[in-house]
Amino acid sequence: MRIGSALLSLSLLLVSGCAEARSAASVVSAIGAGTGTGESRSHFRAAKDFDAEILRMRLVAAQPAWPGPRLPAAPPARRIDCRQHRCVALTFDDGPGDNTGTVLDILAAHHARATFFLLGQMITGGTRDFVRRMVAEGHEVGNHSWDHAALAGLSSAALSRELDRTQDVVRRTTGVRMTLMRPPYGSTNKEVEAASRKEGLAQIMWAVDTLDWRDRNPALVAKRCGEAKPGDIVLMHDIHPTTVKALPHLLDELDRKGFTYVTVSELLGSPLPGKQYFNR
Repeated sequence: MRIGSALLSLSLLLVSGCAEARSAASVVSAIGAGTGTGESRSHFRAAKDFDAEILRMRLVAAQPAWPGPRLPAAPPARRIDCRQHRCVALTFDDGPGDNTGTVLDILAAHHARATFFLLGQMITGGTRDFVRRMVAEGHEVGNHSWDHAALAGLSSAALSRELDRTQDVVRRTTGVRMTLMRPPYGSTNKEVEAASRKEGLAQIMWAVDTLDWRDRNPALVAKRCGEAKPGDIVLMHDIHPTTVKALPHLLDELDRKGFTYVTVSELLGSPLPGKQYFNR
């Protein structure tokens, strides 16, 4: 049985003290190819991306009799050249919430992918399936802290807790190790840069702020988003009903302008941990 063989192989590697990331990553590739899970090799593209805990969770969840929900399998990575296409990265902060499922439905209807910057405390028994669905439908998830604290005002220990707790809950929920973060309020400094670099997280800001948190006006939100230029990162919030109401209209407008909807990582390529990004 492939899973049993893979578990045995990995155990032998660990026991012998020779569990190199490259070897373990090849085990994961073999598992993904042979179990029908639809796993993409993009989860472990290089040794630095290897996470033994994620591997353990996926191996256990792949067992036929394992109780509870399965970890989601992301679709294969896309290759989109944003030098040739009019790319825009739509991003949503502060969820998951009651409106997130509707946002995912609307994005699916437009074949649009987006990036969701999640608050750790918002991932509960009632919202976990939304986060799993994001991953399964090809959206990207990023770290938005645990409880929306202004990170630049925190001690080193508190800052680490804000990022670590959110990394942990998303990893346990989806099996994904996030590589992006957005500091709440855009509050960042050298300490936040250092902490995000240590955690392996690029700092993602924005080029277009729809101000949907302030102006609960769907037409105004749609208009501001419609002013996006190729390569822009657009800031919205999936927790506001007015933003959800604006979403079909702004997507229609961006469709009319020939935009391709990409995740932040698809837009930027391989963003560097700690560095700030506003657009492509």
